Amino acid sequence: MDELIDRLWPDGAPQPANPTATVHTYVRRLRDLVGGVLQTRGRGYLLAAEPSDLVAFRAAVAAAAADPARQVEHLRHALDQWRGDPVEVEPTVAVGLREERLTTIEQYYDARLARGEHADVLPELQTLSAQEPLRDRLTALLMKALYRCGRQAEALSTYDGFAGRLVDEFGLDPTDELRALRQSILTSSLDDEWQHQNQLPLDIRNLVGRDDLVTEVAGLLTATDGVRIVALSGTPGVGKTALAVRVASELAERFPDGQWFVRLRGASDQPRRADDVLVELLRASGVDPHAIPDDRDARAALFRSRLATRNILLVLDDAQDAAQVRPLLPGTPTSAVLVTSRNPLDALAALDGGIPLRVPVLSPEAGTALVHSMLQATNADVQELVDLCAGLPLALRIAGAVASRGSVAAFVSRTRRTGALATLTIDDDTAVSSAFRTSYDLLDPEVQRGFRLLSLFPGQEFAPDAAEALIGPTYDQVLNRLEAASLLQSVGHGRYLMHDLVKEYAAHLAEPDLDAWTSLCRWYVGTANAAMTVLEPGAVRIPIPAYDDLTVTDPEDWLAAELLNVEAVAQRALELGTPDVAWQLADIVRLYLYENSLSGTWRALIRLGELGARTSGDQAGRGAMLHARGVLARQAGENEEAVALFEQAAELYRACGFTLGEGALRCNIAVSYNAQGRLRESAEAFRQGLAVFRACGEFARMPRGLNAQAMNHIHLGEFREAVACITESLEYTGPTSNDRLVALVNRAGAYKELGELELAAADLRTAEPLVDNRLDRVQWGLARAGVENRLGHHEGARRIATEVLRESREIGNGYDACVALQALAESHLFAGDVATARAYFEEGEALATKSGYGTILAELHADLAQCNFLDGEVELAYAQATQALAESDAAEYGIGQQWSHSLLAHCCTALNRPTEATTHQTAANTFCHQTGYTPR
Repeated sequence: MDELIDRLWPDGAPQPANPTATVHTYVRRLRDLVGGVLQTRGRGYLLAAEPSDLVAFRAAVAAAAADPARQVEHLRHALDQWRGDPVEVEPTVAVGLREERLTTIEQYYDARLARGEHADVLPELQTLSAQEPLRDRLTALLMKALYRCGRQAEALSTYDGFAGRLVDEFGLDPTDELRALRQSILTSSLDDEWQHQNQLPLDIRNLVGRDDLVTEVAGLLTATDGVRIVALSGTPGVGKTALAVRVASELAERFPDGQWFVRLRGASDQPRRADDVLVELLRASGVDPHAIPDDRDARAALFRSRLATRNILLVLDDAQDAAQVRPLLPGTPTSAVLVTSRNPLDALAALDGGIPLRVPVLSPEAGTALVHSMLQATNADVQELVDLCAGLPLALRIAGAVASRGSVAAFVSRTRRTGALATLTIDDDTAVSSAFRTSYDLLDPEVQRGFRLLSLFPGQEFAPDAAEALIGPTYDQVLNRLEAASLLQSVGHGRYLMHDLVKEYAAHLAEPDLDAWTSLCRWYVGTANAAMTVLEPGAVRIPIPAYDDLTVTDPEDWLAAELLNVEAVAQRALELGTPDVAWQLADIVRLYLYENSLSGTWRALIRLGELGARTSGDQAGRGAMLHARGVLARQAGENEEAVALFEQAAELYRACGFTLGEGALRCNIAVSYNAQGRLRESAEAFRQGLAVFRACGEFARMPRGLNAQAMNHIHLGEFREAVACITESLEYTGPTSNDRLVALVNRAGAYKELGELELAAADLRTAEPLVDNRLDRVQWGLARAGVENRLGHHEGARRIATEVLRESREIGNGYDACVALQALAESHLFAGDVATARAYFEEGEALATKSGYGTILAELHADLAQCNFLDGEVELAYAQATQALAESDAAEYGIGQQWSHSLLAHCCTALNRPTEATTHQTAANTFCHQTGYTPR
């Protein structure tokens, strides 16, 4: 109070008769404006609200954790809130705020380095490192930036200087992580996860008439001024792809990190989406599928980062337009791009610095040389053939292949009698069509039929099995004859490609054969179903017994090779009057798309499937598409919407008698309820779903539901029930299945809460060999970190939790990120580092609040209460523990209730409230006695 009076009426200023009463009046008026945040403390007052700039700072940091795609922007906004040093706060608070800011600075520059912006951030990191010479993370960031700027020696010198300061001032050595970083820089292996790829197709031996153009393009691609982009355009069939492959092959040594070749299908009715191509390129470069973000811009940024220091030649074949190409462009001049397209791509030149080059038809001399390289004939006949084909290499190759079976003279004579080629112009597809017609006329009737039928194939590359589905038993003969006539191209791995122009010509020869189309659809639906049955035998989807006779040898390879064609078949099915095929394919491959983070393709297939089910009026199909949309919504953390979609799907499944589907949807609803902290509702939904599986005798489908139900038992404090539930699930799982891994991990969690740590560790050791992908690593790592913390191995728990947190963020799994933040915080808290623990708990609280994760939010509020209690803020700890208890009570979350009661007992003891303390301690002890729970 005295300080307030002195500040209101400094020396010399007239004071009221009773300044204390006047201050009380002022405070009362302020409370009318600001409410209860202005609190009485002794003879003074406390404004219990953080400064607005600190609130904005922490909110932006939390947003960065929840939105990895815009992490840099959020962190930059957070740092913009700082203007100078913290003022008028306790020294210990100022130290904490300063540490908070420095940690955020490190996160910001780490994220920028991940984008490949090492050159831009290097000067700033040098300044920061000089200001903070003893921060090992800043030193690590500076070392990485120097190394990636080609300054390896300076990076090593930076480490030596830091190590010397540590020894001189504290007698300490650098951390293991920093020493490992030095070693990777010393051996030039910092970025060794890169996967070299040479994807170029076969370089055509007799590429004639293109020497000057090859030299020109090669020169442009190896210039040194910025990112080199060359766009080749020209008439269909003029040889753009062959030219691009020749240039790329000759420049292979100039681009030692890889030569990538991507067909964009721009001239087809289904050009490839840039976001799907980015998934393919990122995976080719070594990025884990689960680390690939959903957003296209985020994928493009990650791709640019991957290429930032690499020497790559990227060939983008058959681009539709500049918009399709732009997201695929690298951001640094170490790589180059060669694009082919039927269109000029003027926008690429205008906006992106691309250099357009038109590929002309062959000169008469070059055309003659090409034909002579293929067959023997008189100059007169060859020259006439070149004229008839208008100098188009594709037409010349087809004509040469056909003429080689007889004589060029006879071929020319036949062509002259038709009179078709004589009227063509250079920029007209008719020249190619005439060559196709001539080739077609010379085919046997059965091969002609097969040629026409292959035009029905809606994708690009296809397998012989797909051809067999369209053509029938003679498919092998047809493929061989068409390849010999250059009407079909073998692209390796037993697959074929029909040129767009050839396919277009074949399609014009007859109306679609709907019987053949139905056969192709049957093959795709049946084989996809067979593949998913092998990969996911417990998955629930609409049964298609008519196709159960089809099998597949290698299901994972089949799905990877055919996924683009699956989408193309679904699209074409809507056009050809077979709409059920669209929703069947979307339903069958649902889990494959989910587990491989192919959300773009998944959404596209759901859209096609919804159109198909609506067109045919199929209730099961509509239900399946709502089912899929619900899974997508749940994956995005939108649990309310997910439950609504699952309920709609269940109603449709019920109407069409798909009882098994209803059971699966009850389990899906239960998972969403669990994430929201609605544990009793979740447990009841699981009970209903599992009852359906038992009644249907579908025991192979039960492990996932049982494993998830066990988590409800754990949260409700029913640990022995959880162990029994999981043990039952293990009876239905194979020795190497993913369900077995999940069961063992969950049982370890139950044993941990019971304090049976040796049993928990044993289950985790058994589970470790079953870890197969990134999602598995996250689940196993979370369980392992929890057990390590209970065993007192806090350093090990911290290392594991840090890695799990990184992976959870990269795959966009918010719930697991919350659990990882909690485990990381506990490793610091149990080691006595309350400030660091608090920061992680608060980060987890922000994410859990944003996503509505009820049970873990209650835990985090209790955790923050413990931090405040340890810091002497007993009143604040009491308020937070009371909030955590209310949240745990609402969800009947047993562990949260016990922990909150225990904290409240400590707080009440410190506040001299013995009766209340006894009540809370009794409640905490009763829970432990009844459930066997062993507190942390």
